[in-house]
Amino acid sequence: MTRIIFFLLSLTLCTAVKSQNIYSALQLNVNNEYKTKKPLKIIETNSFYSSVGKRTSKNVKIFDAFGMLINEERFDEDNNLIARLTYTNDIVRRLKLSRTFERWTKFGANKETAFYNYDTKGYLIEIVDKDAGDNMIRTSRIICNDKGFPLELSLYDGNNKNFGKEIAEYLYDKNKVVTSVISNDGRTISADTIKFHFYNPNPINNHSSTDNLNGDMTRWESTNFDGSKTLYESEYTYDKDGNCTDEIIYKVTIKSNGKKKREINRGFRKQYTY
Repeated sequence: MTRIIFFLLSLTLCTAVKSQNIYSALQLNVNNEYKTKKPLKIIETNSFYSSVGKRTSKNVKIFDAFGMLINEERFDEDNNLIARLTYTNDIVRRLKLSRTFERWTKFGANKETAFYNYDTKGYLIEIVDKDAGDNMIRTSRIICNDKGFPLELSLYDGNNKNFGKEIAEYLYDKNKVVTSVISNDGRTISADTIKFHFYNPNPINNHSSTDNLNGDMTRWESTNFDGSKTLYESEYTYDKDGNCTDEIIYKVTIKSNGKKKREINRGFRKQYTY
């Protein structure tokens, strides 16, 4: 019973930290939606392949005149609206100030808003999550290094009780970030390694990769929980402005005879309105 309780507590802490974590803090104000010309709208069609077939979803993203995302609607395979994200932005510093997340499931509707607070340098130092009734759900307090990257993220519940933290170590020469989830008694519950291009942040968990001339990954190797490795390859199509319109990701298997077998794993298509 003690081992079961410990497992459940560990799982709860890991889940809570992952809800607002160093990965999401690093990504918050990074533009991964387009590369060159600013769109007014992007319609994304996402396809996922498995042994049981193909699953698709759709996202519709709206941008302001400054190229900042202000609204995103997510649809399931039957074109039912299942989630909406709405952003308020600081267009001068190009920082997100808040994000409201609404979602609809068979169990009902849910709405949460995250408020992002920065210091005078524009470094993210706090995230406050509130429910639809303006009640505080959790607070994430962040300590950054002199480059503005988070070194420590501590989580507090609605009663301001601390229930764990995540720390990061930056290996700039290797373009990597090592993160660890730490319990209140100092135990390391989990750890992860993120590939991070500091000049153009685009974190990918636990892999080595090769980029094309557009800065997109064409090959990478992912490390699984059991220590085994999975190879992936991507193919891209770009429009005349240099924005990616199609990406196909293949899972690669190397046979005993040395021949390579590729199977479609995921596909992403973007339709831009400028």
